[in-house]
Amino acid sequence: MMPAVAPRHHAAEAPRATEPATRSIPFDHVFDFDLTGEIDKTLRTTVTVGVDASFTAVSIGYGVVPELTRVAFGPQPAPPILLAIPALLARVPGVPAGFATSVLALLTPPPPPSSPLTASPQVALRDITLGDLFPGLQNAIGNAPNAPKDMPALEAALRNGIRLNPRLARAALANDGRGVLDASLLRQVFEVVSAPSADVQFLYALFDEGSGREFQSEPILNIAGLGAADGKRPFRYFAQPIAFAPLSTVRLEITQKSLFRGKLQVCLHGYKVLGGTPANASQQRPRRFSR
Repeated sequence: MMPAVAPRHHAAEAPRATEPATRSIPFDHVFDFDLTGEIDKTLRTTVTVGVDASFTAVSIGYGVVPELTRVAFGPQPAPPILLAIPALLARVPGVPAGFATSVLALLTPPPPPSSPLTASPQVALRDITLGDLFPGLQNAIGNAPNAPKDMPALEAALRNGIRLNPRLARAALANDGRGVLDASLLRQVFEVVSAPSADVQFLYALFDEGSGREFQSEPILNIAGLGAADGKRPFRYFAQPIAFAPLSTVRLEITQKSLFRGKLQVCLHGYKVLGGTPANASQQRPRRFSR
C-alpha cells in the first residue's frame, strides 16, 4: 500500500496587469494622381498616418477616370474656306479691298451648297461629311467642364475617337442611313469616346519614409501587381499585412507607361487599431527587470 501523498498547494498567481482595451476600425488611405500621358514621367504623393492610431494595410487597389467623359455633339456646316480670302488679302500691304472682293467673286462657283446642312435643317446620316463634324465637335469639347487645358480640344477628342450616340443610333441608321434627322437629333447624334480604362499602364512603388522601408525590389507594372482597371483583379492582398506606426509618412510613386490621360486613384485598404499597442512596438528595445 502506497503512502498517501499530501496534495501540493500552488502559490496563487499574481494578477496580470489589465491590458488596454483595443478596437479595430476599417480605414483606407488614398493617393490621387493626374495622369498627363507623358511616357516615363514619375509622379509622387504622400499620406500621413494619423496620430491617434497605427494603420495596417492588407490590400491595395486602383481605379481611373478618363480625361474626357461622354460629350454629345452634332454636325455643323463648316464655313467655306473661300470666305477667308478677303481677310487674308486685306493684310497684304498695298492690296485694295475691291481687289479682294473681285478675286472672291471669280473663285466662288454658283453650284449648290457644299453641305446639305446649309440648305435644310433635316438631313440624313449619309449626307453628313467629316468637315461638318469638326465645328460641332470643337464647340462641344471646348465647353465641356473637364476639357483639357494644355492641348486643342479637337485633338483631345480625336486621340480617342468618336461614335454614334447609342441612344440615337437606331434613328440615325434607319433605312440604311438615309432616314431624315431633324435639328434636335442632329445636335446629339454623335459623342466623344472616352479612353478605355484598360489602356492605362504605369509602374508603382510604395515606401515608408519614416523607417526607410521599400516594399518592392523595383517598381511594379500595374497589370503585374494590381490587375487591369476594367475590373479584372482590380486589387490584391499583400502576402503579409503592412503595419505603419502613428505619424508615419507613406509615399507612392507612379511612372506613366501609356498615353492615357485622366485621374488615377490608388487605395491602401486596411484598418486602424485604436487604444492598442503601436504598430512599431515589436521594434522597441525590451525592458530589463532587476532580480
